[in-house]
Amino acid sequence: MRTFLAGVAIATLASSVNASAQTKEPYPGLDAYITEAARTWKIPGLAVAIVRNDSVLYTKGYGTLGVANHAPVNDKTMFEIGSSSKSFTATTIAMLVSDGKMRWDALLTDYLPDFRMYDPVANASVTIRDALSHRSGIARGEFVWVGAGISRAEVLHRVRFLKPETPFRSQWSYQNMMFLAAGEAAGKAAGTSWDELVRQRIFLPLGMTSSATTYKDYTNTNSSIAHGLDHDTTFIRPRFDAEDIAPAGSIVSNAVDMAQYLRFQLNDGVVNGKRLVSSAALRETHTPQMIIASGSGVSGDSATTHFNTYGFGWIIQDYRGQLVWQHGGNTTGMTTAMGVMPEKKFGVVVLSNMGQAPLPELLRQYIFDRELGAPMRDVSAIAYARSLTQRHRADSVAKAQEALRPAGAKAPLALAAYTGTFADSLYGKVNVTIKDGHLELSRGDYTGPLNYANSTNFRWIMPPASPIGVLPIKFEVSPDNVVTGLYFGFANEITLLNRVNAGPGGRGGRGAGVP
Repeated sequence: MRTFLAGVAIATLASSVNASAQTKEPYPGLDAYITEAARTWKIPGLAVAIVRNDSVLYTKGYGTLGVANHAPVNDKTMFEIGSSSKSFTATTIAMLVSDGKMRWDALLTDYLPDFRMYDPVANASVTIRDALSHRSGIARGEFVWVGAGISRAEVLHRVRFLKPETPFRSQWSYQNMMFLAAGEAAGKAAGTSWDELVRQRIFLPLGMTSSATTYKDYTNTNSSIAHGLDHDTTFIRPRFDAEDIAPAGSIVSNAVDMAQYLRFQLNDGVVNGKRLVSSAALRETHTPQMIIASGSGVSGDSATTHFNTYGFGWIIQDYRGQLVWQHGGNTTGMTTAMGVMPEKKFGVVVLSNMGQAPLPELLRQYIFDRELGAPMRDVSAIAYARSLTQRHRADSVAKAQEALRPAGAKAPLALAAYTGTFADSLYGKVNVTIKDGHLELSRGDYTGPLNYANSTNFRWIMPPASPIGVLPIKFEVSPDNVVTGLYFGFANEITLLNRVNAGPGGRGGRGAGVP
């Protein structure tokens, strides 16, 4: 179980609404709607920026930095923007394309000579365009880097061990590590780092004075606190360390700065009369490169959205007959929604301090509806009612599965039989030890208890910093009861890690599941 801040009430958002110079509510009732929606979804704090016709129409903060920190959110409060960072990476590459330092269809190995892929076809042909449009064919492989405690260079080295899930260039398949490759390639092409490239080519000329590429050396005290939600209980999560995947999702920013970024995108790459990127190169980032199949999880109401495609760091779709460029961002404790209607010269960003929260995307759609004069729908209430139904179903399934587990069930082997070090080239090392009479699994930055489920199956109770609460772990046991490996990973990316070193008494043997 996680440690929750039980009994801590979320502060009334209406009492802590804060505004900057753009204080006039652009649509009647907007503040009240956001305040009530945030209360419904149990989100402690939000910030919103709205841009129209190259002007900042509105920036505002709502609520508090966290459930245990009642300092108010304002439009300068910092949030993790997650995968909304991808458009920054694509834009910096567009700038280098404008300079003649990069080409969209250049091989990744032109910039990263040591980069390799598992599939020989992809290995020989993968380009910057492939990396930026999620068409490399490899599985997501998030546990290659999440909490792994490794460098960006090591993450890229491990890509060569990740098997494809679709043929090269055949389907859109979301992939964070390929955006890391593209960002690192851009740094090499510019003779600097991705971080410095983003600072010098985007943050400084746009006046995004508070934004940072990662939390590294970041000390701004006006920082939102990351949260998760378990049913109706809000709990604090640690900051999300995305240093090892930075070009895919590590930027921290605020409503004021993000408003400047939207202005820049809507104004065709021109800031204060100065062009920072060629129109042709920037346009390529907003041009559909791959069709996104239905059922992919990409946002879009079937009644208002008829196509979904991916450009470079942007999802390109229609909404109520309008062209939209948008990209959300999720970290373990924060959620962002960012989108523009370029033909209307209109953009919105919603930042929140709750991980995996649907509300920012719902508010983006709601504000789009207000701008378009569309029939009003309480999108928050509709989605929340649907989420409660889904939650009740999931609870029923979980309860039924728990009932199948025999009371007092013990592992078939002595706990010492499961201890040791397990490893492979893709996921690295996993260590299983005994602590206080139970098994404990450690891997990179994450350590947590390993609870017995059934047969040779256990449940790794992961710490709050992890993207999921529980990861199934299955041990490989030989006919003579020797533990030879464990299966590690998520969904269809599970890999057998072979045992490379047994713990004390770790050969295995028959007997009750006690040390």
